[in-house]
Amino acid sequence: MASDNYYFGFDYNSSQDNVEIEYQIDLFELRQFSKAKKQNKQKMRIPSYPISRKTLKSQHPLIKIYGIDDKKTLKVEQKIFRYTRYLPKKDKNEINFFECDKQFRTKSDCAQPNLSLQTVRPHDFNTFRRHFYGVNHQQIKSSFKHQSNIEIINIRLAPIDKSVQNDFMKRFNENISYYPHLVYHGTKLTNIESILHYGFLIPNQPHPTNSKAPIIATQNGSAYGSGIYCSETADYSLSYSNTTNTILVCAALPKRNETGLVERSHGNILVLSHVSEIIPLFLIDFRYLSGSGKFDVHYSVFNVANPQTMEFLENVLEEVIDLFSTSDVIHIGGDEVKYDQWKSSTEITTFINEHNLQSPADLQI
Repeated sequence: MASDNYYFGFDYNSSQDNVEIEYQIDLFELRQFSKAKKQNKQKMRIPSYPISRKTLKSQHPLIKIYGIDDKKTLKVEQKIFRYTRYLPKKDKNEINFFECDKQFRTKSDCAQPNLSLQTVRPHDFNTFRRHFYGVNHQQIKSSFKHQSNIEIINIRLAPIDKSVQNDFMKRFNENISYYPHLVYHGTKLTNIESILHYGFLIPNQPHPTNSKAPIIATQNGSAYGSGIYCSETADYSLSYSNTTNTILVCAALPKRNETGLVERSHGNILVLSHVSEIIPLFLIDFRYLSGSGKFDVHYSVFNVANPQTMEFLENVLEEVIDLFSTSDVIHIGGDEVKYDQWKSSTEITTFINEHNLQSPADLQI
């Protein structure tokens, strides 16, 4: 019933005046409106039509979505991989507090990693990742200690897909005698996004459990056969990061033989035969200091007295030689090296004396 309607020819059969009737109707509707308004404050009605933006802002924040069962737990969407190519320079006096430190509240390193893992063996992925960082965080933070031209900006959690977590934890809990290796993997940006979603993939092979995962091709050669390549040193993995200023920090469970030795270990390189044997746990964001990363004369040189550095260079050269096997000569440069770092290093001067070299210039050969 509405007070602003006109009822032509309608007989109310009442002795009351029409004006009085209209007045009573207005009072009735006003009372009904006030009553409904009070009820709406106590309990919100679920509309059968879309709520406008203006109405939504005026409502209580605890609002149910019409048509969705509130007893069901909604699936959390996969986090988007955050990547910033140009990272800000940190102040010299600024203390390095990485995201993982804040998240895990890491205070000290573990002197005996294997003993600690045996004492506390986590069975769920989040607990495992927290514990793995607590054991290895000092080593992760010093990943580029031999690279004077690189600064670590951040260490953060890798937003890895739940299915990849489950596959790795299943293998981890089946291998109670051995504990994961800390390894690194460098690659280009588009590959990182794929790895976080599908996990590591073996070239030219379909994923054993995920039919939606793509089949990838070999990109950087296969000197030690087909598999997933990773390194125990960040320096080696850095050479594969291309222009990406992020590398993956991973946990690996390599296959072992009957004597307990890792089957496919080649120096500091591990080759994994199954996709569930490795998982990315963290992302290291880094930046090159000014003057580096350009084609120019550089003052930062390789530490040739370090066996790991030489092994890294030899492995790179082996892959280059495989790529250009038809050529008899490969030019590696090295004709514009500055000797300041070598001259000031006691490790290098000792190396020169031990090998009966005449001067730092002989280190180039």
